[in-house]
Amino acid sequence: MSISTAYTTDTRWRQLRLRLTLLYLVLALALLIISGTGHARLLSQVGRTFGGFFWAVDTDKQVVVVSTPPALPPFVASPGSITSFDHIVRVNGKSVSLLSDVYQHAHPGGLINYIIQTNSSAKIVVRPAVTFTTNMWFESYGLTLIAGICWLLVGFILLARAPNWTGAVEGMTLLPAAMLFLLFSHWGNVQQAYEADIVFQLLWTPAFALLGAAFIHLSLTYRPEAMRESRTPRLAIDALPYLPLIALVAFDVGSYFIGGSVPGHLQFMLSLGYAAFGGILSLIIGITSLLRILRLLPGVDIPDYIRRRLGDLLALWIGGVGLGFCLGILPILLTGTPLLPLQIFYVLASVYPFILLYALRSLRLIDRLQSTLAQREEALVEQQKLAEELRQANSELQQATSLLLHADAHLRSLLSQRIHDQPKQQTLRIRSLLGHWQHKLKVEAEHNPPMKLFVQPIIEALGKVRKISEELDGDLRGLQLLVEDAYQRRSLGLKLHLEKLIREDLPGLHPESPLKVQPDLWALDALSPDLEQTEAGEKFAEAISYTVTQALLNVYNHAGASFATVRTVCVNRYLEVYITDDGRGFDPNAISPEKTSLFKAQLKVREAGGTLTISSVPRPQPEHGTTIILRLPFPDSQQAPRSGPLPSTMVPGI
Repeated sequence: MSISTAYTTDTRWRQLRLRLTLLYLVLALALLIISGTGHARLLSQVGRTFGGFFWAVDTDKQVVVVSTPPALPPFVASPGSITSFDHIVRVNGKSVSLLSDVYQHAHPGGLINYIIQTNSSAKIVVRPAVTFTTNMWFESYGLTLIAGICWLLVGFILLARAPNWTGAVEGMTLLPAAMLFLLFSHWGNVQQAYEADIVFQLLWTPAFALLGAAFIHLSLTYRPEAMRESRTPRLAIDALPYLPLIALVAFDVGSYFIGGSVPGHLQFMLSLGYAAFGGILSLIIGITSLLRILRLLPGVDIPDYIRRRLGDLLALWIGGVGLGFCLGILPILLTGTPLLPLQIFYVLASVYPFILLYALRSLRLIDRLQSTLAQREEALVEQQKLAEELRQANSELQQATSLLLHADAHLRSLLSQRIHDQPKQQTLRIRSLLGHWQHKLKVEAEHNPPMKLFVQPIIEALGKVRKISEELDGDLRGLQLLVEDAYQRRSLGLKLHLEKLIREDLPGLHPESPLKVQPDLWALDALSPDLEQTEAGEKFAEAISYTVTQALLNVYNHAGASFATVRTVCVNRYLEVYITDDGRGFDPNAISPEKTSLFKAQLKVREAGGTLTISSVPRPQPEHGTTIILRLPFPDSQQAPRSGPLPSTMVPGI
């Protein structure tokens, strides 16, 4: 269910991002076309004579100064701003409306007289005419075009590759800065007079207010509360900062269509004022968020990965907004020009979006790495938890196996004892009684010949019953061996039990077999008679006795061998038992371990702390046969005799 939900959310986000990217491309193309028309107008005047400064006719029909090319001396009149009301009222004694005509008849170097109306008085300024060059266009307007394209391009990259809505906001909020740089070409004249057009009134000037709204939008997006989870568009964060802008645009559009123009000074003051308000408010929100991240202000607990990411983003954002506001918006707001020289300001404005792109992409890569590390850490925790559960389950399984093996040994011991105490004793008593009556009847028949004819069938019947009893005794002995004669082992001791097993019990169970088994059990001499008085000693004896019994039964029943050996040796504190035969062998890899008769023997050996290995070479290969190696540590209560390992030449198949 969670995977389906995540997939649905991701699909919806991809669709939304595609639509936003297409809309961004349409707006970008429109801005480039509009900007291109303005730059084409400026470039068409290259080579013409003008007064050495860029000027404009505002919506109040006043001629104001826009800027001065960096290569020329500054003009005494201040560019238009909130605090500056300087405007040109006359030129060469003529009406300012004839400014274009004066420039058309002027020659480079010729002096032109200007009367400038300031806030409180008028003054005369004399300035020589110069020729407009491509370099002047590039330094004053061409660099703004490059800067605008840079901001537009970086915004598109951020939006097109945005992993979530926050990334989309980062890309879209670069659009206002791109608008300001691209549409700057519509603000300013060279020689020919062009009044403030619809682009300047309804797009370029409101772009300042849009920039302030973007400042607030991004600072709200970077709040810790908004970064705690994958965010979707919200009215309070994504629409509220733009509501005053809607009112401003409504005022501008209404003024333009009703009065034919927008009140320039009021519009400029409102737009720059909201830009300044947005910059200051965003700085306050950003600094507050940064203080909360640094735990200098109270608030909800913030996860470490959000704390780290927001710290980097806010430092980058506050630094960028602070520098941009102090070096760009605030000086323009107060004086009409930025604090830095125009060329440096435009170059920095062109480079900054790429620095921003690099920083944001680096932070995204760090976030992915952090997310991957967090996922791996979670996976590691899950694996550790699973491993602990498996260890606990394995421990419980081992305990259950140990209990089952103990119960199995106890049950087989009881069966062995019951077989020995009851059926075998009963068959022995029956054979004894049958023998007694058979002998008595024979004696009576010898003393009373007439009775011999009647007694002889009874004697023969008693003989047959006695033979059946003897066969039953053999079957009981075989059954006793199958359950492993623990009763005999505890009565005789481990070594004598094995010797009797090898020399009497198994040959008696298989009288037709030609197999000869050679025992070499001298290493068991060191075991004390009370070996099985301890739990470890009982497991030790049980593992050896059961393994040897089952291995030899396999040799008798399946191997087709003529010779086998059972050898014991001591290596340090370990007892090693080698059971070898020259039988037909088999492929150990072709048989599942749990399907062999020695599977229970492996469990018993493992329970006693040892190992059991089986190697076999099938016929017709040379050195065919099977070797079983049992290796067990001596119980702590037993002292191992000194000896070395069995020579490899004595172990077939090794």
